[in-house]
Amino acid sequence: MNKMKILYDVVKAFKNKEVISGVFTADVKKDETSIFTMTSQFAKNVLTGQRKATINTQLDYDGKTLHSVGDAKFGGHEGHGFHHGMGHRMGHGMGGRGCTMREKFGRLTFMLGVLNALEVTEDQDNTLVLTLNSVNLPDEAKAIVQERLRHGGCRHSGHGFIHEFSGLTELDFTLSVVIDESCNIKKAAGSVSGIRKDDQQGHTLRGSVEVIFDDKEQEQQCC
Repeated sequence: MNKMKILYDVVKAFKNKEVISGVFTADVKKDETSIFTMTSQFAKNVLTGQRKATINTQLDYDGKTLHSVGDAKFGGHEGHGFHHGMGHRMGHGMGGRGCTMREKFGRLTFMLGVLNALEVTEDQDNTLVLTLNSVNLPDEAKAIVQERLRHGGCRHSGHGFIHEFSGLTELDFTLSVVIDESCNIKKAAGSVSGIRKDDQQGHTLRGSVEVIFDDKEQEQQCC
């Protein structure tokens, strides 16, 4: 199967949606103890940028316990700063100003390595499953992912459990996306695991996320 054609069709179908909605779940475990869980039922109007979500969060980390349930609504302009900041960082991180030709080719090699490692399978109901497994990535690509995790954890060092991911060794991760015959994403899931040493003691850290998208666009406006 042509991976580029599949990705193009998926992005095109996603772009043509007016409302994107579904359920997002996340879970983080240290050894066998769950330290963070979150469930969010969300909807976003692609045309206006308006978003709403019902979020249920449970945190049990470093002697602190927190349980929060609430609704959140955002207007079309409230995410501008976030996207601008992300775009600014991505511009520098993916070949922006000051990036040498060697670095640009390195990032191109990374993207091609990811594409080459991407596996496509077809189920009997004509759904496609895209799978990316870290064991299939070249060592150079794995090193880049490790570095991204390390820097991400350092940037969020004040955010409690998030910094735990910055020092992972024996890193293993998977990503899977289920696509229906109309090129709509039905489900996306990812997991990451590794060993983090804390006071000379090794701990197993596991994180998983899943997004299940609604089959049909919701009729109500996201406002």
